[in-house]
Order: sequence, then C-alpha cells, then structure tokens
Amino acid sequence: MKWIKFGWAGIVAELPEEWEISGLSGDQNEGYLRLEDEFMPRLELKWSVAKSKRRNPDLHAVLDDYFKIIRKTYKKTKQDLQIKRNVNLIKDDAFFDGYDLVFFTWKGEIQANGLIFFCPATRRITLIQVMGKPKQNIRAITEEIFTSVQIEPDDQKLLWTAYNLHVEVPKDYRLDKHQLLSGYLLFSFVNPGSFTDRKRRLSIERYGLADVLLKDQTLEDWFRTKYKKAIRGFGFQIESMDQDGVEHLILSGEETRVTDNIPIRSVQLANQIRKRKCFVAHIRHCYESNRIYVIQVVSKTDAVETAKLVADSIAMHN
Repeated sequence: MKWIKFGWAGIVAELPEEWEISGLSGDQNEGYLRLEDEFMPRLELKWSVAKSKRRNPDLHAVLDDYFKIIRKTYKKTKQDLQIKRNVNLIKDDAFFDGYDLVFFTWKGEIQANGLIFFCPATRRITLIQVMGKPKQNIRAITEEIFTSVQIEPDDQKLLWTAYNLHVEVPKDYRLDKHQLLSGYLLFSFVNPGSFTDRKRRLSIERYGLADVLLKDQTLEDWFRTKYKKAIRGFGFQIESMDQDGVEHLILSGEETRVTDNIPIRSVQLANQIRKRKCFVAHIRHCYESNRIYVIQVVSKTDAVETAKLVADSIAMHN
C-alpha cells in the first residue's frame, strides 16, 4: 500500500494513495470531507472553530450531537449499533500531548475507529474516523493515520490535495470555491489583504486531455482564448520555455488605465503613486501526464512571488 501526504483546510495526514474525495461541504472554518476507495467510504473528517475563546470546548457534547446523527440513520434501517467512548486506540502515551482528545468506536453495518481533538493554538475541533467492514482489522491503519495527523503544521502555507493534485498555498489565502471533476479541478482563493490591496485572488486549475485542447492551437493561443475576460485590461510580458518534459508559459503585467495616455504631468504623477493591480499567470503543459495547469494571481503587491511559489509546489507528472 502506497501512502501520500494529504492536506485540506489546514488538516494534514498520511493516507493510502487510493483513497479519494467522494464528499465535501463547508469551508475552512467549518466543514466535512469524506474519502473512499473502490469498495466503501474509508475516512471522514469534520472540523470547526470553537465559538468561545474563553474556555476549551466540551468534546463529549460535540460527540453527543454526532452520535445522534448516526443513531438516527441506524434507527431507520433497524440495524444494531454499538458505540464506545474513551477506548484505547493508540499505544503511545505521549500521543497529542497537550491536546484535549477523546477516542471512540462504533459498529453497525460498518465499523469506525474515531478521534476527536481540540487544538488550542488554532482553536479548532477536528473529528477524524477510519472505517472498514465489520470483521476487518483496521487497528493498524487507524494508528498509522491518527499518529500522522497535524493541524496547520506550516506557519506560512497550507497543503491542498485532490485527485493527485498536491499544491501549497500561502496561509493568508482562504478557499473561496472549488470544483472537483474527473477532467477538471479548480481551487479558488481570496485574500482580504491590506487596506491598499484588499482583493488579492489566487486560482489553481488543472485540465485533462491536453492533446485534445491543444490539437489545433498553441498553449498561448489556448490560454488567450480561454481566459480573454480574465486578462482584459492588462498589458503583458510573456516568457516561454520547455524544461523537464513541461512547456512553461508565464504572463505577467499590470492593469492599464484610461489616464495612461493623458500627457499631463499631474495625471502621470498620480498614476505612478497609485499602485496598479498586477496579473501573473503560470501556464504549464505536462507532456507525460497530458495535463494543463493554470495558476493565476491578481494582487497589487506580491503577485509574482505568490504565483511562482504556488506553481513550483505542484508536481507536474502526477
């Protein structure tokens, strides 16, 4: 079994590579994610930010609400359900030292080993459970996953993972929307920024079947046609190169203004003082994986650096 580092909304863990996202809702502050293999759901994650900053949350009360949902489901099917709390699932006594945590198990049509814990540094409550068939031994895989869990392990960036796409994004960018399809992935982020740069945006897209998309056109022609609305109002410089089996195209430029061509000194001086929005796009065509990656950043301050950091974090051949 091959394991990979999986990340979502600040939660990082080592998981079997064949487990893929099959259910997703919410945002970075509160949400739910489910992964499954070819046979059944295998892992569930729930996370939320504690509402009160004065005291630690009651994890058993959170579990009470969660078990109400499970009991309601099994009541409809009239199947037996066994729930246990405060069970010993991890041998290491130092596991999550300093964290409030509760282990639990439940067993019905399927079985689950679970962990709910509170991270004081981030004020986040995270529930994670590993699932298997009723007679399947999932103890070892449970321990492997639980002992690998980290909450926001990097102070500067967060890992986001879906369908073999692994990308690192600066921590101050928040997930705004996403689209996860077999031939197309989208992660869109916003950054409230500073008073002078309030609307910083970042997006990562991956397209499959690059040979079909580029059948009768170059990578630059495809991008200019596909993203003509996004690049409207910007002037560009273009760099291109082929390296390690990947065609690279970088577009970088600033917004144009109607006052740019007014030959009045005071107007031109005002143009120089007021910062312009910058648009930077890294477009990469990987020949081996037959995919196109498009990373776009709009910002007045750090567009060039952010776009390069994000683009370079992606393993193109996955």
